[in-house]
Amino acid sequence: MQTLSLEMIRSGTVPLTSGLEIGFADHVLAITLNRESKKNAITYDMYLAIVELLNLAKNAQDVRCVLFNATGSIFTAGHDVSGFTQGLKLAYDEKPSYLFMQCLANFPKPVVAALNGNAIGIGATMLFHCDLVYAVPDCLLVFPFTGMGLIPEFASTTYLPLLLGHRKAMALLLHDRKCSAAQAVEWGIVNETIPIDQMSRAISDALADIVALSPDAVEQIAVKSPKPASRASGDQTGSADVSCTTAVAGRAKQAGGDQTENLGPLKPASSQPVEPRMTIS
Repeated sequence: MQTLSLEMIRSGTVPLTSGLEIGFADHVLAITLNRESKKNAITYDMYLAIVELLNLAKNAQDVRCVLFNATGSIFTAGHDVSGFTQGLKLAYDEKPSYLFMQCLANFPKPVVAALNGNAIGIGATMLFHCDLVYAVPDCLLVFPFTGMGLIPEFASTTYLPLLLGHRKAMALLLHDRKCSAAQAVEWGIVNETIPIDQMSRAISDALADIVALSPDAVEQIAVKSPKPASRASGDQTGSADVSCTTAVAGRAKQAGGDQTENLGPLKPASSQPVEPRMTIS
């Protein structure tokens, strides 16, 4: 994917990345997952394209908000499974999925997610790093990690206990491994549920409200209220510690420690702020 510009997006001359649709209008950059035959599973090429788009949006004054949405009846099935094999050959900080997590966790402008259906794996954990989340009433958020021998990713073992409390977070990650949209609203993961036939209008109204605000004021709010992973540690810089997810048995190592350390934040040993750790497959 060659270097992007807003002019290319406006004119429709963006080199296509399979599985993505890109749009820009009214100060909103829309990133649409469009890989229905694979349940919108995200490939490494898609991650790299999204990272490039987020970097463009971060530096472009004309972009005031980013929207993630999807085509079909599912938001995303999560990582494309072919990436697991590819990932074994890469250092954790070389993985496109790592780069995506790092970029989204530190993104300085509002991010809105519109769930047209189930959000599985990273489709669920990425919501912790969005600012507004809307979902259709019958969708599920699915956290399949422990059942696959993986450690929950993207600071979820820090952020979920902050929202749900220790026992509910443990039940969600270790036993239930999914929740309804209604539960997600109750727990503060999703703002509200919206019927699918009303979703487009509701999202348009929300985006219009955001872009109508002073960009400087919104930027200052972003500085004072960083993304959840950073807020959990009391860090006001918006930075995030991202490590790699591997099998619990451990076929790869992260910088600074064994992967099993990422389970620690589920039950803090003291009242000191817990440093969030974001794992990645």
